[in-house]
Amino acid sequence: MPYLANAAAFLIQTVFDFLIGVFVVRAMLIAVNASFHDPICQFVYKLTNPAIAPIRGFLPRMGKIETASLAVALVLALIELGLLSGLGGPHYAVPGWLLAAIVAVASIAVWIVFWVLLIRALLSFFTDGRGHPNTRVLVQLTEPLVRPLRRLVPPLAGLDFSFWIASIALILARLLVIVPLADLAMRM
Repeated sequence: MPYLANAAAFLIQTVFDFLIGVFVVRAMLIAVNASFHDPICQFVYKLTNPAIAPIRGFLPRMGKIETASLAVALVLALIELGLLSGLGGPHYAVPGWLLAAIVAVASIAVWIVFWVLLIRALLSFFTDGRGHPNTRVLVQLTEPLVRPLRRLVPPLAGLDFSFWIASIALILARLLVIVPLADLAMRM
């Protein structure tokens, strides 16, 4: 039976983390004013609009923050935690549920930004970021993070270390903020 429970937990985490990630990406794309006409944006918006459209009236945007997307991601994280708990996973007290869901969404957001940074850094060896629409979206998503770092550490001999520094900062944020908050949620 534990093998079946492990397989079920894997499937639940895979499906729910993908869905949470899509809603987080939608919030990120809106925050950076990404073009609705780019292929990545089209995919994300078409996938998420059926869930967002009905609740947008109740949860309007707060500036550049799309609260509806984040709320759906949070609800999906709560459902995922409930399903995993039903399979014998971690059990939380009532206050711990909300914190655990927030931590799950934040963790997924950090990993998305990490991978977008890595992909953009790798693509920078082959393209300048202006030609292909998907590359433009990657530039829009990463520039708010790497631009301030470029001011602190300008490129040396043509090498841009801002991606490396940003990646280290994201991993440290995960280790020093997200993991301790996940532990706190377990103790609540």
